[in-house]
Amino acid sequence: MPTKKTKEKEPKTKLKKAKAARVKKEKPAKTGKKSLLPKNKRVVVLLVAALFIVIIGSAQAIILLSMKNKNTVKEKVAKAPEFYFSKDEDISSFTTIVGERTYEEPAPVPESSEETKKSDAEKKDSDDAAKSGTEAEGKAASEGDTAASDEAKDTYKYVHLENASADLKTYKDYLETQKSFIDVTKENATAESTESETKSENAECYRLAGPSTDSKTYLSITLETAGDSVTVTAGKGSESWNDFFKSQWNEQKKVISDIQKQPKSETSIEIAENTVRSQGQEKLKLTESADSYQFIASPGITKIEGKNYYTVRTYKRLPDNTLSYVATYLCDCNDNSVGFQYDEITGQTTPLG
Repeated sequence: MPTKKTKEKEPKTKLKKAKAARVKKEKPAKTGKKSLLPKNKRVVVLLVAALFIVIIGSAQAIILLSMKNKNTVKEKVAKAPEFYFSKDEDISSFTTIVGERTYEEPAPVPESSEETKKSDAEKKDSDDAAKSGTEAEGKAASEGDTAASDEAKDTYKYVHLENASADLKTYKDYLETQKSFIDVTKENATAESTESETKSENAECYRLAGPSTDSKTYLSITLETAGDSVTVTAGKGSESWNDFFKSQWNEQKKVISDIQKQPKSETSIEIAENTVRSQGQEKLKLTESADSYQFIASPGITKIEGKNYYTVRTYKRLPDNTLSYVATYLCDCNDNSVGFQYDEITGQTTPLG
């Protein structure tokens, strides 16, 4: 029998071809870029750049500081007050009455000066307490003035005024006609200020006093001109308005009495007051009898068109015992005639019928 040739089965597993090993190509070493400048010159350039940055930064800082200082100056622009004392006193300020003006804020007082003033005030108080209280009425009135000066005062200065004198008179008229203030400027103070007036032409100084809402004090306002400025000094006296007014009245009578005792010309303050009073209600154009008014002559003489006059103010006493300004009349110093009503603000005269 023929024998079958048996085919030997070849193994199915195929031999994998060996992969060739990858050889990493070595990267060429990086060569540093050649600098355009030598090493020492690069250092110099860096230093110059740093210096330039510092200069720019400093300039910016200076600009910022200067702008900040300008803003600070703008913030510190002084603002004029709208009233003096407290709102309860209802005393409008200088600029509220005369209009907007340049206000100069007062310089701060050094602490050492304040301490010195305080010690001086304490010493004065102790000296006053040691003195006897039995003094004449005229001296008591002057003590009232001193007491007012011892009180804390506020000063307000207005500068670069076109007509300081007119502004002062406008504000003075407001105090006298609307707030019942009276002129308590002393004759001796007027005489003492003559020298300063020659140095500062057209200088004026008035002291006014008026009622306060506090029954234990009175209001004191001093008005002064110097060149193109007006200074307002506001304070409070340490006695009641009624007592102060009474002392002023008694002092006025004492002055009149002293004048009468001395050989003087026929014209005096008392004669001027009595002469105006004697004109009567009709001629003076008053609403009530002349005897119901108070006539107070101002110290000094007013010169109008070459003639000398006493200015006699007329006041009406109100129910609360304060005085309300009514009008001002001119009494001729030569013949004691009363022929004009006088507007102290405008300087105009109105003939009496």
